[in-house]
Amino acid sequence: MKLSELKALVDRAVETSRDYEDHEVVVAVKLPYTTVGAIPMIAVKSVNKGFDWENGKFIIRTEEELTPADRDFATKMRDMQEQLGFAEMKIRTLKTENKRLKKQIGVEE
Repeated sequence: MKLSELKALVDRAVETSRDYEDHEVVVAVKLPYTTVGAIPMIAVKSVNKGFDWENGKFIIRTEEELTPADRDFATKMRDMQEQLGFAEMKIRTLKTENKRLKKQIGVEE
């Protein structure tokens, strides 16, 4: 994205906001596990034009350091979540079967 595109989008967001309020600027992040509720976000701490090696860049700094995703870690977390889901399903199935067998042989719970 170019700075001019960002400016146009910000200008449009301000123009179309009803009862304009000073919105907090955040960056959406993807966590390596499933979350419930709002999108995970990190607040923006500062912005500046780059210089020297970063010349020609518009740099956004967040309150927390961002690190490129460790794809292996993300895959492991996703696999662990799937395994946990299957384990919970298996436990429910076994509990149901256990109750059925106890009832069949006349054992009280």
